[in-house]
Amino acid sequence: MPKGQAPQLVQQAIDGQPIDLQSMTENGPVLIYFWATWCGFCRVVSPAVSDLAGGHQVISIALQSGSPEEVAAYQQKHGLNFRTINDPSGALSNQWGLRVTPTIAIVNREGEVSTVTSGMTSRWGLAARMWLAD
Repeated sequence: MPKGQAPQLVQQAIDGQPIDLQSMTENGPVLIYFWATWCGFCRVVSPAVSDLAGGHQVISIALQSGSPEEVAAYQQKHGLNFRTINDPSGALSNQWGLRVTPTIAIVNREGEVSTVTSGMTSRWGLAARMWLAD
């Protein structure tokens, strides 16, 4: 995962809306969640990220999880409410240096990656990292 300045991230979400990480950081830290529908640990972490998305800026990137429609159906079935970019080939995740899922990066107001964590985490742990990045 990158250190220092975050890579450019301007993509279209699966709902058709644009996502621009750099513009989002002007409003505070942004949590970027790399996950997959086939990832066992993601089934535990995704609900925590979804809860956090209600009060924080969250971008999720679904790695090799099928078509945008399949990812949207998965999120709906599991009650996951966060904005998602589909990464069917893994190119975007590779650009960010992703090694394992789930991985979470927090980008602060200056556009710098302030923290990266992989594996299991809780909503409270994520909220604390967001607070420290602000």
